[in-house]
Order: sequence, then structure tokens, then C-alpha cells
Amino acid sequence: MAMPRQETPTAIEKRGIVKAEHLRFSWLLLMVLVVGLCAFVPMLAGLLYGENWGAGLAWGVFVLATYALIAMIPKPQAPPATARQLGFPGWSLVSYCVIIGLGFNWACVFLWFSRRYAFFSAPVIGATGLIMAFCAAIAFLVGRSTGGNWRTALIVFVSASVFPAAIVLRLGLLR
Repeated sequence: MAMPRQETPTAIEKRGIVKAEHLRFSWLLLMVLVVGLCAFVPMLAGLLYGENWGAGLAWGVFVLATYALIAMIPKPQAPPATARQLGFPGWSLVSYCVIIGLGFNWACVFLWFSRRYAFFSAPVIGATGLIMAFCAAIAFLVGRSTGGNWRTALIVFVSASVFPAAIVLRLGLLR
């Protein structure tokens, strides 16, 4: 039975420095994520209820925060040594896209019902939930058919929830 190897004090110190840098970077990522999502709400309201100056400004902040978030995702330096180090660096971008897809689908459903129901009514929430469940089912089937490649399934889920709704909203097909 082999004894576990002891780490040297310098290795422990370097690990602490890396964790501190990662924590600082995570806070910056979280702040950009929150700013982008806070700008998304007025942008979506301006899209649903008519364009105005505030919605245009919110759209600019949203786009700027989106590009900042994309640029802040770290590029991997070297392949991970262990399975524990195997992480998904794009968690912030994926969560951002899922929330954006949910908002776009919610707006599509609201416009599909021709604004007969309130924005937070049961039919709007139910139809939005069904659309997101359908996107999740597609992603699950892709994940199963690729032999358990769940990163591909995650990309399919994000794409299926964002792109069709964004295209429908942009083309004005529900007005």
C-alpha cells in the first residue's frame, strides 16, 4: 500500500494564490453577469411594449456585457491533470444564455397570446415551461445519442432555447 505523497509548502502556497486569483475573477464574472441580466429586462420590455430611449440604452449595455462575458472566459492553459480539475469554464456564459433563452421564449409566448393574458399569468408560464421542457428533451436525446456527451447536449439546449425565439422576435412574426 503506497503512502500519499506530501505536498511541499511552496506547492500549497501556489495553490492558495491560484484560488485567490480565481475567486477575484469569479466575482468580476458574476458582476458582469448581473449587469447584463439587469439590462436584459428593460431591453425585453422595450421590445414588447415599443422602442424608447431607455430600451435602446439597455440594449447597448446588454450587448456590451455579453461581449465582456465572452471575452472574460479563460482559455485553458494545459489539459487538466485529474478528473477533479476537469471543470466547465463557460458556466457563466451558459447560465447567461439559458436565462436569455427563457426570457426570449417568455416574450414569444406573451406575444403569441396577443397580450390577452398578463405577463405572469398561468397560460404564459405554462406555455413557456412546455417550450423549455421541449428544448431540454431535445438536448437529452442528443446527449443520449452521442454516448453521454453532455457538453454537446448543453450546447444544443442553449441553442434550441435561444436562437428560434430570437429569430421570431427579430423578424416580428408575432406582432
